[in-house]
Amino acid sequence: MVGFYREQRLKRQHQGGIWGMFVEPSSRGLGVGTTLLHEALRRAKALRGLRCVRLSVAATQGPARKLYTNAGFQSYGVEPKALMVGERYLDEEHMVLRFY
Repeated sequence: MVGFYREQRLKRQHQGGIWGMFVEPSSRGLGVGTTLLHEALRRAKALRGLRCVRLSVAATQGPARKLYTNAGFQSYGVEPKALMVGERYLDEEHMVLRFY
């Protein structure tokens, strides 16, 4: 599954975001994630006035980061200790794919 949203505020309507991405463990490594992401991006690009898609990924998620980088996303910053899983803090990398 992949979730996408478009910013609703007037000055941000040119931006969208991927808010979630998940592939069942038994389907990982088969190209399912790539297919899902590419379809979400194809639909996003078709939206009038949309100029970029943003997402964030935990720094520990190497395969997800590789998926996003291969799709053309570029890092624009890391937020230290942005996530807390149990008692462990994780950094979060912010990424953007520009359509212009």
